[in-house]
Amino acid sequence: MKIWEKGFSVNEKIEQFTVGQDRELDMYLAQFDMQASKAQAKMLASIGLISKEEENQLLIGLDELLAQVENGTFVIEPEFEDVHSKIEYYLTDKFGDAGKKIHTARSRNDQVLTAIQLFIKDYTEQIGAKILELADLLIRQGEKYKNDLLPGYTHFQAAMPSSFGLWFGAYAEHLVLDMSLLEAAHTVADHNPLGSGAGFGSSFG
Repeated sequence: MKIWEKGFSVNEKIEQFTVGQDRELDMYLAQFDMQASKAQAKMLASIGLISKEEENQLLIGLDELLAQVENGTFVIEPEFEDVHSKIEYYLTDKFGDAGKKIHTARSRNDQVLTAIQLFIKDYTEQIGAKILELADLLIRQGEKYKNDLLPGYTHFQAAMPSSFGLWFGAYAEHLVLDMSLLEAAHTVADHNPLGSGAGFGSSFG
């Protein structure tokens, strides 16, 4: 059963249009939602809301799910609304009440945002590594061809002598500037929204 079902039927075409791709897109967030849930389990145990045994159970279950993501066997079946409900079902089915407790003081809203933030951080780090690799290649090529002449053009006319080395270096410098923008995006995403609930915190406790 989907979380948002309230006892009445929804037109199949409307459901397909509004949430039809949710499960497909959530596959990109799966590992990050699991990582965030591991942190959630550790937090709940640290303040005594779950036992050490329950914490260990949840961490084992989440590691099993992460392994499924890693080897490509993790799927979100059509009966689940999204990746979050699939994970919670897996933990509850395997560990009973311990699985239900993973969502204590956590809203679907801050849970989703946390997974998205972690995805952005990971993706910007991957892109950043590739940018630096390319910039390093351009710098090495610039050094290699620093004495090879190349005409510098302005207004479609040869203006002054330049070199292939400087040409490579110009692109490398632009990539370094791009890195500063990427780092800014990473910094913006590097904030933990957990605890904000649906917008105004949690009434738990």
